[in-house]
Amino acid sequence: MPRSPTSSEDEMAQSFSDYSVESESDSSKEETIYDTIRATAEKPSSRTEDSQSNTLVIRIIIPDLQQTKCIRFNPEASVWVAKQQILCTLNQSLKDVLNYGLFQPASNGRDGKFLDEERLLREYPQPVNKGVPSLEVFL
Repeated sequence: MPRSPTSSEDEMAQSFSDYSVESESDSSKEETIYDTIRATAEKPSSRTEDSQSNTLVIRIIIPDLQQTKCIRFNPEASVWVAKQQILCTLNQSLKDVLNYGLFQPASNGRDGKFLDEERLLREYPQPVNKGVPSLEVFL
C-alpha cells in the first residue's frame, strides 16, 4: 500500500500487523488451534480422592490416525471438554481438528450417534458388562 510522506508510524505499524496476520501459514493457524485446545483442556492441579473415584474410562478409536487409546474422563464434564482432552493426547495432528466429533457406536438395540458437545458425558448411557465403553472420533 503506497504511503504519503505524512503517514504516521502508527499507520505503518498497523499496516505491517495486518499484513502479518494475512500471511500466516496454515500450519501456524493449526498450531494456534492446538494451543487453544490444550489451554481449555488442562486438568486442574488440585484433585480430591472423591473426584478420582468418580471417573469414566472410555476406549477412544481414531480411524483417521489408526489409533486406539483408553482415557479417564470426569462424567460431569461436557462432551466438548472430553473432545479437547482427547485431542491433547494425540501424537499426530488431524486436519480440520475442530470438525471432528465423538461418535457412540450402536449397542443394546440403540442406533449409533454423534454426541452433542453441550451435553455431559454422564447423560449418555454406557453399556453394562460389555468391557470398556468405546467412542469413535469421526469427521
